[in-house]
Amino acid sequence: MIIKGAFVDFSYEIVGNGKETPIVFLHGWGGDERSFLFFARTFQDRKNFLVEFPPFGKSSEPVAPLSVSLYAKIVIQLLKENNIDKFYIVAHSFGARVAVEMCKLGFTPQKMVITGGAGIKKKKNFKTKVKIVRYKLTKYLCECGFLDFKRLKKFGSSDYMALSPMSKATFVNVINYDQTKFLRYISCPVLLYWGKNDKETPFYFTKIYKKHIKDCGVICVQGGHFAYLENAKEFLRILHDFLD
Repeated sequence: MIIKGAFVDFSYEIVGNGKETPIVFLHGWGGDERSFLFFARTFQDRKNFLVEFPPFGKSSEPVAPLSVSLYAKIVIQLLKENNIDKFYIVAHSFGARVAVEMCKLGFTPQKMVITGGAGIKKKKNFKTKVKIVRYKLTKYLCECGFLDFKRLKKFGSSDYMALSPMSKATFVNVINYDQTKFLRYISCPVLLYWGKNDKETPFYFTKIYKKHIKDCGVICVQGGHFAYLENAKEFLRILHDFLD
C-alpha cells in the first residue's frame, strides 16, 4: 500500500487483522518492511503496520531532501487515515528518530520498544576528530584544484555512498539532527533493548534515554547494532511480554 506525501510516497504493509492495540514497526536506515516482518507475523490479534522509509523498499525516491520531522508527519498521516489513535511502536535505529519526533509532535504511543535507537549525538573520540580534520583539509585542497574530488569518497560511509544525490542530502539532514532534548516529550512506558557491543548507537545512549524519560527500562544483551535479530527468539518473547 502507498501513502502519498508532498515530496515522496511511503510504502507500507499491514499484517494481522485483530482488534487489539495495533503495533507500528519502524525500521532502521537501509532496512525495509522485512526488518520486522518475522515479529509482526506473531501478533495476529491486531493490525501491524510495517512502514518502509524512503528511499528504501517500495517507497519512492524523494524529490526534495527530507527531514526527520517530515518522516514523522507522514507516519502520523498514515495512522490518522486508518483511524488509529491508540498504538504501540517498535523501532530500530533510525526508526527511533521518527518515534521520538512523533512524540514531540504530540502523537505518543501507549508503549514503545526501542532497540539500538539513534537520535543522540555521539561523543567524538580522537580517531574521529582526526578524520574530520583530514576530511576538511582534503576538501579544501580539492576546492583549490590541488586534488581530485574523487579523493573525498574515501571519507563517506557505506550507507552514504550507496545513496542518490537527493537521498544523500536527506541522510545529512538526518544524522546532523540531535534529538536529545526532545526525549522529554516521551510520556509512555519505554523498553530499551540494546546490544552491549553496539558501535553505531553505543550502549551509553541508554543512560541518556533513562535520564530524560520517566518510565524507561533497559535490557542489555550480547550483540551489536542488530541485537534484536541476533537474539530474535528472546526479543520476540520480550515483545509479547511487554506489549501484551
